Amino acid sequence: MTKRVDEIIFGIDVSKDELVIFCWQTEQLQRLPNEAAAIQSWLKSLNGPASMAIEATSDYHLAVIDQAHALGHTVYLVNGRQLAHYREAVNLRHKSDPDDAWLLARFLAHEGAQLRPFAPHSRNAQELWQFIKRRAVVVETRKQLQQSLAGTAIGCQALMTQMRALLRRIERRIRELIRKLGWNDDYQRCLTIPGVGPINGAALVCAYHRGAFAGSDDFIAYLGLDIKRRRSGHFKGQEKLSKRGESELRRLLYCAAKPARSYPPFERFYQAQLEKGLSKTAANMILGRKIARIAFSLLTKQQTFIKQDIAYS
Repeated sequence: MTKRVDEIIFGIDVSKDELVIFCWQTEQLQRLPNEAAAIQSWLKSLNGPASMAIEATSDYHLAVIDQAHALGHTVYLVNGRQLAHYREAVNLRHKSDPDDAWLLARFLAHEGAQLRPFAPHSRNAQELWQFIKRRAVVVETRKQLQQSLAGTAIGCQALMTQMRALLRRIERRIRELIRKLGWNDDYQRCLTIPGVGPINGAALVCAYHRGAFAGSDDFIAYLGLDIKRRRSGHFKGQEKLSKRGESELRRLLYCAAKPARSYPPFERFYQAQLEKGLSKTAANMILGRKIARIAFSLLTKQQTFIKQDIAYS
């Protein structure tokens, strides 16, 4: 789908305190406070619908995308890694907020036909994903503290107890949100897959409901677990994961793969990857990808996982 000539295109660089906005047609740059009232005032001042490319940055972009979508504007969320490669492709040597706003506008103007417009999720769905990510932060912080203070005379037992209590509260809230969203049946289906626990299952259900996927390949690509190949003539580059999308989803699937190997068919599948000469990390990630495919199939067909002593390929 090509852009209409009269459609206004904006690139918006978002930070905690400010929006830097570049208009592709007029080449005008403006700055706005990242505040609901200022954003609403600017959006209402626009003449007709507009298209906006925005790079997702923590939670700071939520206010502008929610209001823009509510007022009928088309929003495109651009992956940071994708934008970085595009910056190299157009030989943009400098990186600043105005440069990023211009680059986002150019990206939408030239590549918009290949992009999928963003469709906002419900508040509960957004909150669910935020709690999954916040739990990851708590887990990583706890790990760093334990490693940093190991072998010292400074005890942190009380702090660890508090962090465990915090994790329990976060996990309780995750389960509450799944029930509120009506996803509990899907959640239980995911839990029948060997290796998938409460948080892995919540992340899979959340990812599944975040888009309309034509098939499991699209779902895998959304998770960033699809293979990126580099080939030219007789040259064959190393195959790597595209790693697009949320890294936390990939981390949780990697974590799920380890206990999943207690199920014999999954263990045989894992060993088959090692026999191909792959590293343990790569084999574990491939098993995580297999788990994601199975989850997609179960959720699509509304089925539960039935253990069978057969090898998966």
